[in-house]
Amino acid sequence: MTKSEKQSWEQERAKGYDHFLLHSVLRAGLPFGIVVTLANVVVPFFTHHPMRPVWELLVGFGFLVLAFGAFMGANTWRRNERDYHQPTEDDHVA
Repeated sequence: MTKSEKQSWEQERAKGYDHFLLHSVLRAGLPFGIVVTLANVVVPFFTHHPMRPVWELLVGFGFLVLAFGAFMGANTWRRNERDYHQPTEDDHVA
């Protein structure tokens, strides 16, 4: 992580872990949930199989958005924290 990336990460981490996870759910989970749910609607249409009930699609959508978004957010947070605590090349210059 460069010095400017560390400064950027400091600003993100100052907002807090919960804030970061919520944004991750919106940035990563929401598009993923939309794509998978649309696939569950479109594929049965073209394969002439019965579509799953709407309530099942909505519950699956909600689960996908929350699970995938939280998983991606937690992994990104851990990776950024690990990289943040590693010394940069700028730290070695005196």
